[in-house]
Formats: sequence, C-alpha cells, structure tokens
Amino acid sequence: MAESSSKRPTPRKPTRRKDAKASKATKKAAVKKPVAKPAAAKKPSIKSVSAKKTATARFEGAQGASSKPQPSIPRPSASSLNPRKALARKKAEKQDQKSVVNQPRERRERYQREKTINLVVRIVIGVFALAFVALIVYLVLRNSSTFEITKVEFEPTEHVAVEDVENLAHVSAGSTLLNVDTASIEQSLKKNPWVASASFELEFPNTLRVIITEQKVDALVLMSSGTVAWYLGENGAWIEPVMVSAAEGQSVNDAALAIAQSLGCLLITDVPATIEPEAGAAATDSSLKAVQEFRAGFSDKFASKIVCFRAPSDENVSCVLDNGVEVSLGSPDDISQKEKIVESFLEQHQGSVVLINVRIPSSPAFREIDSENVQGGDTISGEQTDAKQSDS
Repeated sequence: MAESSSKRPTPRKPTRRKDAKASKATKKAAVKKPVAKPAAAKKPSIKSVSAKKTATARFEGAQGASSKPQPSIPRPSASSLNPRKALARKKAEKQDQKSVVNQPRERRERYQREKTINLVVRIVIGVFALAFVALIVYLVLRNSSTFEITKVEFEPTEHVAVEDVENLAHVSAGSTLLNVDTASIEQSLKKNPWVASASFELEFPNTLRVIITEQKVDALVLMSSGTVAWYLGENGAWIEPVMVSAAEGQSVNDAALAIAQSLGCLLITDVPATIEPEAGAAATDSSLKAVQEFRAGFSDKFASKIVCFRAPSDENVSCVLDNGVEVSLGSPDDISQKEKIVESFLEQHQGSVVLINVRIPSSPAFREIDSENVQGGDTISGEQTDAKQSDS
C-alpha cells in the first residue's frame, strides 16, 4: 500500500470529446437549418424596360462618339504667317538634309585628318629624337682629338700671299674642326687691307681650308703733288699705295688714268696735300666725301660716263666725262638738277662743247670749240684752245 501511495498516476492528456461533440452538434444544426428560398422575381414593367433601353442607347451613343476620331481643324502656324520664318525654316531643313547626306563624307575626312595629324606628330617626334642624338654625338666629338686641326691650306690671291695668311691666321692649339673659332681668324686676316672677307671649308678629319675674297678697288686717288697714288676700297678704307710712272710725253694724271682704267675703277686727282692715307684706315677727308655724294646723287647712266673727278676741296669738285668734256660741279648740292643741265648741253652742242659750268644751276655756262679738236677720254690734262664761251 505504501508503494501504491507513493506512486502517482501519469497525467493523461485531455480528450477532445467535448469539442468533437460540439462540432457534430454544429454540423447537425447546419444541416437542419432551413434554407431561405429566393423571392420570386417580379416581372419588369413596360415603362421600366423602355427607360432602361433608352438609357442604354444613350450611353452607347456617347461611348461611340468618344471613340471615333473627330476631324481637327488645322490652325495656322507662326511660320506660315511670317514668310521670313518659313524661308528660314526651309533652309534649316535643307541644311539638316545635307548634313545627313554628307555625314559619311565628313567622317572619312575627319578620319583622314586624324591620320595625317598622327603621322605628322610621329615625324616631328622622330626628327627631334634624331636631332637630340646628333647633338649628343656632336658634343662628344667636338673636343675630341680625332678632328684636331693639323693642317691649314690656302691658295694665294693676287695681293694676298701664303705668308700673309700664315702670319695672320692663328689657330689655337688643340682646336678641332668642330670648335675652331673662324670668326676670330677672319678678323685677324682682315688686318691685311686687301682681305675683304674670309670663308672656311672643313676637310675632315684634320684640314682647315681658308678662302680669301679680296677687297675690290673703288677708286685710285692721286695726290696733288708727287707720283704716289693710293687704292681706295669699296668699304671706304685705304688699301695700299702704288707708284705712278709716266711715259715720255705723258703726264702723271694720264698715267694714273691708264692704271685706273685697267682696274676698272674711278680716278680722283688733285686731292689736298693734307691727306695722309694709312692702310686699313677709313678715308674721312671732306673732298673725298663730296666726291662720294656726287656719285651717289647722279643716275647710273650719267655716273658711268665719268672717268675722273678732280677734288681740290669739297666746294670745288669737277669731273671729266668719257668724251673729254670737263664739268665744273662746285659743291655737292642740287646734284640731279646739275645733271639735267649737263645732259641738255651735251645734246644741244654735241661734239663741240668742251667745258660746262654748273656751279650755280640758275646761271650755267659752257665753252665749245670745233668738233674736230675735241679730245677723247684717254687724256685729262690737255688744255683746249680756240674756245669760245657762252652763257645760258
């Protein structure tokens, strides 16, 4: 009994009998519940049917009217009212059509341009690269002993000898063909007044060739006393003196004229004794400057006829033409007017005039003789006789 009292019975789960019974009762009640029968439908009256039909017809008519597209009345646009806008619109449409048509062509042209630009860029880059490499090579070889100058060659000219070049052309020790200072060498060579300029040729690997251009003689200047004349270069500097030897029966002026004509230059005589030429120095005397002003002021045609100038002073300049006529010019003013007067006298008194004076252009004068006694341009010292003077 003790054991039975100590053990308690295992609790059992509650059964759902009551629930089951309730559900069954509910089902029975539902089955037994009477179903309400629908009320008998009333027959519609004739009036209600006709009203319903009328409403339906109206609804369908309204719906049909809204579904059918109604014709729209076109409104005039602003462009049609304004002919300028209409024309502009047509042009714009044409341009759009052209752009559409030309679009493939524009694409091809754009592609070609891009291709050309790329090619040019590559070429430029290549050129710069080559130039950079060449510069590096030049800098490396510039001071290299590979091209050190060991020989200087020169061909002598008429007035410049090999010894002159050897004495003046100083090439610094260690100079190469790539770093030689040719400008300083040329400047040194110009110490010889016959040297007008110098050019250089590089003959690799070790030879420097010097080419001399001589100073061209512009005039032969004969001093007023003595038999010494000086060459005057085109650069306006004295070159060197020359002795004038007159033959028997020949004056010094005529002998100097022969030398000038052989050189193809102008003769200037009777210059002041105060002039002291120096080789390489500039000729700065006022009488010589007056001669240069006349030469610059005359026309080329008239200047080519002059074989000699006489310049005892800057206010007493005269010239001798190739036909032997002497022209007294005076000071270098009204040069073109004086030239016209001389040309007029030569034309009016052709073959007979021997002296023309245009010192004062407003009152010129001339002297003439018989044409058979007029001398040519190979002499400038003979005195004319049997002459008569006329004023114009």
